[in-house]
Order: sequence, then structure tokens, then C-alpha cells
Amino acid sequence: MANNSSSLKQSLVILGGGIHQIPYIKYCKENKISTIVLDQNKDAIAKDYADLFLSIDTSNISKVIRAIEQNCQKEVIAGVLVAGVELAVLGASISKHFNTKSIDINTAINATNKIIRAKKFKEFGVPSPKFEIVDSIHSVSLDYPYVIKEQEGSGSRGVRIIASKEDRSAAVKGFAGGRYSKYLVEEFVEGHEISIEAFIHKGEFYYYCFAVRDIETISNGKVIEHGSISDPSYDDTNHSEVKKVFENACLALGIEAGPVKGDVLYTNSGPSVLEVASRSAPLAPLISERIYGTDMVSTHIKWVLDVDFVFKPLPVEFSKSKPVSHRILLHEPGTLKGISGIDEAKKSKGVLEIIVLKDLKFPMILDYPDNGNRILYVAATGSDAIRARKNAENALSKINLIYK
Repeated sequence: MANNSSSLKQSLVILGGGIHQIPYIKYCKENKISTIVLDQNKDAIAKDYADLFLSIDTSNISKVIRAIEQNCQKEVIAGVLVAGVELAVLGASISKHFNTKSIDINTAINATNKIIRAKKFKEFGVPSPKFEIVDSIHSVSLDYPYVIKEQEGSGSRGVRIIASKEDRSAAVKGFAGGRYSKYLVEEFVEGHEISIEAFIHKGEFYYYCFAVRDIETISNGKVIEHGSISDPSYDDTNHSEVKKVFENACLALGIEAGPVKGDVLYTNSGPSVLEVASRSAPLAPLISERIYGTDMVSTHIKWVLDVDFVFKPLPVEFSKSKPVSHRILLHEPGTLKGISGIDEAKKSKGVLEIIVLKDLKFPMILDYPDNGNRILYVAATGSDAIRARKNAENALSKINLIYK
């Protein structure tokens, strides 16, 4: 279970051992903060960076807490960090047990369970799609098209847009054997979806991500994301309206401090909140210093550890930030025997990060692309949003997938 069970000094528990957690672990190592990293994958990429690595089923809260206690003294735990993974309830539960700083468990549940969240939005009058709750896809009363969601999940996982009987039949098969007995069903509303991210401190919302998502509905109503564009010239009126409903949504869920992210649909009648989560997203914190002038990786860690926390420097205003586009590499199904051009792509104009999401061991069998099996993505900037997207696409064009 553990790769290093030696005695630790004050330590930070980090949930998730993927590529997006490595910058947090590296910061801790550079600043002599011990880390205990938890991940279900025994071969998680962050394993070798951690002071203590625990491979464990993160769905069993009691089991996770016992595993931590078996490997270190209770007073060792100085904080719990949830960044880039949908594990807010687990994080809040560990924090409560070890008496460290966190949102409370009810708030974490409100911001994780899609059904409870939708009810909270309705209760507090937060603009959001009309919905119903069903225990079977066959029980849906809304007309086509509609959106059906499993109770929990991130990155459009467990989400389908049902526009026909064929889509519905595919969803019945796709959800069969799942662990959820109820589903959230929402009316389908046209608009552009905005990914927004902020840090709440002393009642103020400080934003470090505001990006329009590029989302496509593919076969059987599945949803896939191709990237996003953050444009500082985005209409100020729309921007202000989105922030207002987002902040009201956070408060409706009880989120009053720390990192928060959400998706807001801007429609012909104004903004409508789709989701809010009490955590950070995978990418935005990693590039925040270069785009907004504030390192949200270290900020999040300092807040969790509550070490005389002072939030500075504050992020620059969105209108004064740099444009950013992130684009996800497309792939075809088949057997991949190699990839070339990644190093060249990293040197391309405007590139901020290239994030490789898979362990590149070949041969690699690839299924049709979805939000859970992508290979890598690139984030780039430019003189304006259009140029940022072109720079990202230019970098991707240098990467060659070699199939058998």
C-alpha cells in the first residue's frame, strides 16, 4: 500500500496522484512540506514524487482514514488538499477527522451530488435549467432533447444529451450496472458554456479562469470536449452577469472560502448555472501565474495549511489578463505504436503547457475518443484569443500518432 512508511513531520494529504497533482507535490518538496498522496492506481504517475504514497479505494472514506492512521500519527496531518479531482467529500471527511482546515462535509456534498445541487439552486432561486429526478431513464417526462446526468462525476462523464429514442436506448445500456439509482434530468438549453474558476477569501471572489468551452455532442448523445478559449475582450456585461449568478450559486451551496469552479451556460435570456464544485480544476491553477499573475498552486496549499494565510498578489482583472486556448489532441481508434513531435510542440510559439494524460507505453490500444481516454492537451497564449487558439492548434499539428 505504501512506498515509504517512515515517520513524517507535519504533512499534507493530497488526493489524487495524477499529472495535475504533481506541481502541488513539487511545491511541497521545494518548501520542505511532507506529502501523503492517495490514489486508487498503484502505478499513479505521482507515486515517486510523494514522501508517502497510499494506493487505496478512495470511495471508502473509513478505509482511507484508517490507512492514513496506520501509516502516521494523527498529529502529523496538517491539511488535506483536493485539486483537479472530484473528491471534495472525501477531502472534507478526512479534514474533519484530523481537525484541519476545510469546507464542511455538507457543503462538499452539496457541491458534488448533482441532484442535491440542483435542488439547492432551485431553493435559492439560482438561474439553472428546469429539471426532474428519475430512478429510470424510461421514467423521463421531458420532451426531446434533454440532458441526463448521473448523480456524481466530472469532466462530462456520466452525461448524455438525449435527442431520440436511439439516444435513449444507448443511454440505458451505457448506464446499466452503474452505482447510481437516481438520475438528474434537465431541459436542454442552447447557449455557450463558460468554465469559471475563483478563489474565495474573506467574502471576496478572486477569478483566475473564465473560458468558453468547445463541446460537441457525438454518437448516442455522448458529450466530448475539444478545448476552450479564454478571451479578455469578452463582453463586460455578459462577464458581470455570469459572475453574479456564479457567486449566488456558490453561496447557495454553502461555499464561502477556498477554491471553487463551475460551468455557466450563457443563453439568449442570460446566464444559467449548470454546475459548481468546491475544488479547483486541473489546468487553470497550473498556468494562473503566467496568465493572472498569481500562483494558485502555492495559494491553495498555503490556504489549506493555514500558515498565516495572506492572499497576495491578487489576480489581475480578467480584462487585463492574457488570452488562453487549450486544445485536446484528437485520436483514432486502433493500436498505437508510438508518438513523435511532443518535444517540438513544446517549443512552439505561445505554448504554456503540454499535459500528457497517459502513461506512454507502447503498443497502446485506443478506443474511440471520449473525455476519459484522451492522450494529451496543449495550452497556449497569443496576442489575442484567435491567435492563442491557432498557436495551440499549431503545436498539436506537430504531434504525430503512429499506428500499427
